[in-house]
Amino acid sequence: MGNFKSLKKPLLSQEVELAIKKAILEETYKAGEKLPSERELVEQFQVSRVTVREAFRNLQSSGLITIKRGVNAGAYVAEPNSHPITQSLQNLIHLGRIDYSHLIDARLYIEPRAAEMAAKYRSAEDIQRLNSLLDMAEEMAAKYHKRARLMNVSFHCEVAKIMRNPIILFITESITQSYSALMIDRTQHRLDRQDILKFIGEHRDILASIDKQNPEEAYEKTRRHLLETYLTYSRVAPDECTKDIDHRIRQDHNL
Repeated sequence: MGNFKSLKKPLLSQEVELAIKKAILEETYKAGEKLPSERELVEQFQVSRVTVREAFRNLQSSGLITIKRGVNAGAYVAEPNSHPITQSLQNLIHLGRIDYSHLIDARLYIEPRAAEMAAKYRSAEDIQRLNSLLDMAEEMAAKYHKRARLMNVSFHCEVAKIMRNPIILFITESITQSYSALMIDRTQHRLDRQDILKFIGEHRDILASIDKQNPEEAYEKTRRHLLETYLTYSRVAPDECTKDIDHRIRQDHNL
């Protein structure tokens, strides 16, 4: 006769975490609202301060709360964001499971389509917002190369916002941002101001197609821009690309 394994009681911090998570998901506490203080939660749950802090750490890692310091210190319900997805991708990057070629491959499936839809549904305010972003990136390119590149790469996330679909936006933000800072750090001395201005110029071309509501052109210009970006990075940082993915990208897109 088989024996049953002993049942272990969940950690108290997990029970506290689940209770707070339930309150957030049921909107007992809404985005931007402050949760009860550590002291209040210690009294309500009848647990230690260490237990509450552990629960807070887990909730912060999952993107449900933010911890503020200073005058307005405390735990606040976070606005929905892509941080947990981005963090998961960054973990895979650091573990060596994915590299730049994987991310560009994924972006090629998502971002041209987002630009296509943006061209159909953009507003005058969207165009103004995107123009302002590229103007600032161009101004920064004269002195602050890293900041200019980080601002410029956010163009794709801003285009995705036009679709008003949080799933598309969060995926775009996560895929675009997860490797951008790392690649920019690794190539900051290999690309000059002219390279940065070239990337910004390609974004302006995409924006022009979105502005004149030409979906097919916006799609194709975004696809070409991503491929040009990939070719640039694969030239200056060849170790960041997996050979079989690199081969497929070049074959599929006639590079």
